[in-house]
Amino acid sequence: MICNKKNIAILVFALSQEEEIKRKPFLKNSSLQSDLTSRTITLVKKTGLDYFVYNEQQQSGTGFGERFANAISDIYDKGYHAVITVGNDTPNLNNLHLLKVVETIQKGHAAIGPSYDGGFYLLGIHKETFHKKEFAKFSWNTANVRKELYTYLEYYNASFSELDFLYDLDHFSDIINIYKTLPFLLKKLRSVLQTILRTEDRIPTVTQVFLSHISSQIYYNKGSPSLTQ
Repeated sequence: MICNKKNIAILVFALSQEEEIKRKPFLKNSSLQSDLTSRTITLVKKTGLDYFVYNEQQQSGTGFGERFANAISDIYDKGYHAVITVGNDTPNLNNLHLLKVVETIQKGHAAIGPSYDGGFYLLGIHKETFHKKEFAKFSWNTANVRKELYTYLEYYNASFSELDFLYDLDHFSDIINIYKTLPFLLKKLRSVLQTILRTEDRIPTVTQVFLSHISSQIYYNKGSPSLTQ
């Protein structure tokens, strides 16, 4: 289904700073989580689309899959024809990613932002392709969930586009990968990451950061989304 912008909404699906720290103790005594949430909302606002932030207070359900599916369903119940979901834990997400997704959705395709751990940091999906009960049953929080999503979309004959692979912040080791690939212009986030890494004496050298940045440009920058199926 081809959508215009007024029929598309963005869902920021996240946890509050307090709840996130319970699940990720390495974020204790750090402003990283709240900084990422603020940055994500700023990026979302720039799209000009309606958006909704669902933290644990707005979420309903017993497990992640059920809570996520219920949140998406809530947005459709508000009258929107397509939903773009993003988390608040992908520091390398930028405005171009969101603009590409909006364009893809408007053309009638789904969109997926794949993460390196087998999941995804972004999903754009139309109402007619979304089936809440099936969606909630994916193997959430595992390395298989993205493959299951691809199979799901293929089953419903939904064409989709894939964005760049990015790291999301689930474990301490992800901080090092994110730090190495984070654009130098994002000084505030880099400073917060440095503080966390300094406590473990694990700040990458300038050479490591530079080589990682060059490597990511060569192998991982896919440019415009490529249409699949």
